[in-house]
Amino acid sequence: MDVLHVIHQFAPETRGGSESYVLDLARTQRARGTDVQVLTGSLEWRPLVTIDAMQTVAGVPVHRLHRDDFFFDHHVKAWHPGVSRAFDELLERLQPRLLHLHHWIRLSCDLVAIAHARGIPVVVTLHDFYSSCPRAFRMRPGDAACTRTVGGASCWDCVPKYGHESRAELEEGVELFAQGFRSELALARAVLVTVSSTADLLSRTTGIPRARYEVLPLGYTPRFAGQPQLPAPRRGEPFRFAFWGGAGRHKGLSVLLEAFRSVHAAHRDCELHLLGGAESPAFEQELRAQAAGLPVTLHGAFTPAQLRAVAPHCGVFPSTCIETYGQVLDECFELGLPCIVSDLGALPERAGAAGLKVRAGDAAALAQAMTSLAGDAALWQRLRAAAPPPSPDMAAHVHALDDVYARAQRGGPMHFAEPVPLARRLQFLQLQRDSALARLCPPGGPK
Repeated sequence: MDVLHVIHQFAPETRGGSESYVLDLARTQRARGTDVQVLTGSLEWRPLVTIDAMQTVAGVPVHRLHRDDFFFDHHVKAWHPGVSRAFDELLERLQPRLLHLHHWIRLSCDLVAIAHARGIPVVVTLHDFYSSCPRAFRMRPGDAACTRTVGGASCWDCVPKYGHESRAELEEGVELFAQGFRSELALARAVLVTVSSTADLLSRTTGIPRARYEVLPLGYTPRFAGQPQLPAPRRGEPFRFAFWGGAGRHKGLSVLLEAFRSVHAAHRDCELHLLGGAESPAFEQELRAQAAGLPVTLHGAFTPAQLRAVAPHCGVFPSTCIETYGQVLDECFELGLPCIVSDLGALPERAGAAGLKVRAGDAAALAQAMTSLAGDAALWQRLRAAAPPPSPDMAAHVHALDDVYARAQRGGPMHFAEPVPLARRLQFLQLQRDSALARLCPPGGPK
């Protein structure tokens, strides 16, 4: 086969921005005659590491890998030898000419190294900050835009914890994580990001040369081709705010609901629609409790047709993390809508004059922006008229990727980081085992 795309999650299990992009990309490449398949991770646990029998999603062959352990999104479990073995066996069977890697999470953190050992060139697209942050989104408590250098000393107190680890164990876990991803990006033939600010921040916080990162905006396949833009708000109808996409905590949904309660009190003729599957049942229950008594609809998983049927008047994307792209803005502008975004990362850069910007995490500022837009028809029209030009279509994006792929097949790795020795990984596993067992052992040790 020609190209194997690898991603952490995929339709129909999840339908976030990176999944939509990879699906559009794979379909476009296949339509041009390229033999493309997808390997995806899964949220679903299995008793053994399992790759399901190949299924087809919208015409794209998909292999879905399930891990056999709990808490597999935890950074200290980024490496999984069973997944590495299954991945290597899949490469042997498929023999792709090129690997396009979009994420490691829910898989294993040595995928580039495995492909490199087989002589398969790898192109990496970084859709978030995971390679520079064990939390993936560069968010610390009380700091919505962390710019610290990744490392044990700076990150040990922020990373997710089981609760029993010593500081030394936490620091070693972060150092192992950081070295592993420096090695992966050194072995890749190309590393793509979507905006230059992402490359700048990644370079500053990882010690990886800025020249390692290449800026290539994502391609966009119109979701509503042949359909007119949504109409402006009509007098006498509720003003409909909407959020759509992956409904994770870092997307600022709790802030949005807090702001909407104030908006509804001041401007009662309004609605809020949340479209997207929640990151967990517990978080969904939090959102439902917070929305109680308000004209809020939690739609869950959705399709573009369902989004259009809601007929929102404004997209609201109050992320509390540093976003790296935000394909929802392409959808927002295609629908003919203005937007309200937080002031972090790529969202304000991409929204330009078509959106109102508010400080991330500031519910009062968000409420003020929402109230202003709902009550000012002239402002709504000005923002709508300022929509930026459409993103490159997927055909143009695939053409640009052809050049990247060709260079990747001719080139070689950049030598700025050493691989993580297997002995170091095993030593850390032993440290984890012993620190956990110490909590279970009776006084005086095993009897």
